[in-house]
Parts: sequence; structure tokens; C-alpha cells
Amino acid sequence: MAFACGGLGAVVLLSSLVSATGLGSSSSCQGHCRSWTDDCWCNDACESHGNCCADWAAVCGGAASCARCGTYTCDDWIRWDPQKYSCASLKQDWGCDCSGCSSCSAALGSADLVLLNDAKHPQARCLDGSMAGYYWRQGAAEGRYLLFFEGGGWCYDANCDSPTAEGTLADCRKRSEGRLGSSNSWSATKDGSWFTGMLSSDLLQNPIFNNWTLIYLPYCDGTSWSGDAVVDGLHFRGRAILDAVMTELGDVRGITSASQVVLSGGSAGASAVLWHGDALAGRLRRVAPAAEVVALPDAGFFLDLPDRWGTSCWPRQMRSIFNVSSGYGSLHAGCLGRFPEEPWRCLFPQYYADMISTRTLVLHSLYDLSELQSTLRLDCCPGGCSGYPTCKPGGEEMALFEGLRAQHLAAWAPLLHRRGNGVWAPACVDHTMSWNHWTDPAWEVPAGSGHTLAAVVQEWLDFGRAPVFSADKHFVFQDNVSWPENKGCAHSKLAPFVSESADLDI
Repeated sequence: MAFACGGLGAVVLLSSLVSATGLGSSSSCQGHCRSWTDDCWCNDACESHGNCCADWAAVCGGAASCARCGTYTCDDWIRWDPQKYSCASLKQDWGCDCSGCSSCSAALGSADLVLLNDAKHPQARCLDGSMAGYYWRQGAAEGRYLLFFEGGGWCYDANCDSPTAEGTLADCRKRSEGRLGSSNSWSATKDGSWFTGMLSSDLLQNPIFNNWTLIYLPYCDGTSWSGDAVVDGLHFRGRAILDAVMTELGDVRGITSASQVVLSGGSAGASAVLWHGDALAGRLRRVAPAAEVVALPDAGFFLDLPDRWGTSCWPRQMRSIFNVSSGYGSLHAGCLGRFPEEPWRCLFPQYYADMISTRTLVLHSLYDLSELQSTLRLDCCPGGCSGYPTCKPGGEEMALFEGLRAQHLAAWAPLLHRRGNGVWAPACVDHTMSWNHWTDPAWEVPAGSGHTLAAVVQEWLDFGRAPVFSADKHFVFQDNVSWPENKGCAHSKLAPFVSESADLDI
């Protein structure tokens, strides 16, 4: 028997069932709203939604509630867009009282900054020369580690028709003045409310990784941990930073006892996973031979495509920063061997997907927002957005939009031939999904299947933990429909298609 999640009718039915079956009592959930216990009961609809606190409170007389700020609670706003909303910004900008909200406990789920020692790792520096580092949050799940690469784009000449070293260096110098190029403004502790979705320590938000040890790598080298040069005072030392972090994890942090390590990241951080994943997996297995190392890149499978004028705009910009930073040598070794005269191809996983040996689950929208804007440079909105032109049906830009789906399917197909690999790709417009759609029931592939992002990741991880792989298995969850036929999620990002273009972390 199934009941709706929430609402007076559900409360009456829930109360009746709990009373009749002895599954709970008037106080059985006291103090447990933020944790899952056997004596707390909730129906399947609530569980799949990922937030049963209101129902537990109604049935069991549970914990303090999170006050509403307008239509939604502070928790709801932060889960919707963690890059835009925080407890502090909601209080400052809108006068919200977030004191009873789980996302707004500063200590809960926070991570501590560890700056690398300059004597031990003298080259592990951000663009401005300050020392790089990582954030550490100890988890209760013994032997399980989540290594997450922060996104934040790259620095390169804005003139993509003919980018120059001078233009690229000017952009990187500007970048060195902020948090994506310097550690000087990094906080000693990163507030737990900042970590949402797959990074949250809240069991309700994150039923998979909530109790894993988190190693969060803030991004400050401009090359997705790839550069290997100092140019005009700018430290392109991503390769040295990554080497230093890996040394620390083995020598200081006890990762040698790991049983499972997930390499993940968003956008430019996901590119780092695809570029460096095989090398990192090999290194980790040498120091932790019992560990399974897997890759979970979120929105990093960027394609080598021309824009709507036929110009290789963004690909040229990427070549410019890797030429300046001497970053090519850090890319996928197999790909570099395949293209010794064209190392730039190894920036794009379509050219080496078949060579990736680490078990990988690609998370990527079939209509990635960043690729629509930065690669294809579309200037229309496919579904009609306020104050923005609608793409003409049958027009050139709409054809490019629709073609992106088929190009993605073809590009990552070779990766899917390997046992245990997979993809989760909705036919929706978005960029990075593990922060705000981790357990979102509206985002399922295919629609209505129950295959949310978190559910698929859990199944994929469980396959790796099985004592015996009894048969080849692939985890292919890619919409077999075009936009906007996955009606659960198709219209939820149309406004950001316009409004967030300046804030993309590619």
C-alpha cells in the first residue's frame, strides 16, 4: 500500500498504520529526524523524495522545523541552487530566519582547510604563488573516500577567433586575484551548508556519501590540475598540486587502508577526473591495493565542436591555455600516445573514451547548458524564455541544439562497451546536476522510472562492491527521447539558460 508524502490525509493514514502495526510510538523518532533508524517509519514516496522529516514529525512528534522564507524553507532554497543561496545570503538579502534548518548548522558537515607545506611541496602553488591545499571532512564509513575536484572554468583569451598568449596570460592574471587563482581568501573551515547534494553530510540530502570521508580540492591553478610551468610570475602548477595532494593522502591521511575511492568533480573538475582519472587510480591502487577506484565526472564530457558560425571558438581557447601552461603532458597518457602530434585532442574525451580503464559513470546532460552557450554560442532559448529570443523551429540554431544530443550519444558510446561503466544523461538543459538534482524525483531517466541520479549511482557503486562479477553489466541511463519529452525536468532550467550565463563554472 502506498501513501502520498505529506498532507493531512497522509498524516491520518500514517498515524493509523503506525498505531495498528506497532512500527512506531509517540516518541520513537524524537531526536532522529536527521538520521535513519529502524524504528522510524516512512512510506516509499517520502523515502524516494529524500525528505521525510515533516512526516516523521507529524507521526512521531519529532524535531524542530525549518521556517519558511517566502514560499519555501531555507533548506529548499539552498538545495535548489547552492551556488546562489546560502544561509548567510538568505538572511542578509531577504531577512530569512534559517535557525531551525538543517542546512544552516555551520558545524554540521563542515570541512577543514589543509594548506600544503611549502617546504615539502614548494611547487604546489596557486596562480598567484600562494600555497594550494584541500578541505578534509572525516567520515564514519571506514575505508570509503570521496575525492572531489571543484569546478570553475579555465583562463584564456576572450578572443576565440585568434587567441594569443598575451590575451590568455592577461585573463589568468585577473583570475589570480580571486579565489580561483589564490588561496589567500579561502576560509579555514568551509561551512557545512555549502556542501549540498552528493557532498552533503545530511543523510536525507545524501543517502550515499553522507558518511564517507570527503577530500574537497579547491581549484586555483586555471588548468584543471594540469599546468607545469611558471610564466610571467603566474604559477601554472596544477600538476604539482595534484601530486602533492596524492602524496599527503598516502603519507598523512591513511588512505592506504581504503576499500573504495570515488573520483568526482563538476564541470572543469569533471574534466580533471576524465583527464587524470586513470593515472590517479593507478597511483591509489599502488598505495591502497585493496581499494576499488572509480570515476564519477559530472558535466565534464565536453565535445570538440564548432560554434554556430563554424568557428572552433572554445576549443581554440582551451588550446591557448594549455600551450601557455605546458599542460598537455598531464593529460591521459594513452591518448597522448595515440595523438603524439596533436595532443590538444586529449582535451576532449570523445577522442579517447575507449581507452579509459577506470570504471566510470558519466553524468552529463544531453543538452549541456555550458556547451550550448560556450561551445555552440547559441543566442536563443529553445523553449521560449522571458526577454530572450525563441529559437526558430527548423532554424539553424535549433538544429544545433537538437544535434547536441546525438553527438553526445555517439561520443561516449565507446566508453559504455567496458563492463561496469555507464552514463546518466537526461534530455534536459542543465550543467552539473549532482549538487541540486541528486535525489530530485523530477529528474529521472527515463521519466517516471525511479532512476534518479542518486539511485543510479548507488546501484553502480554496489556493483563494484560485489564479491563476484557474475556477468557483464552496463549502467546506461540516457533518455531515448529528445528535449522536451522528459517532461519531469525539461522546463526546469529554461530561465537559467539565460540568466546564469555569467556564472557558469565551466
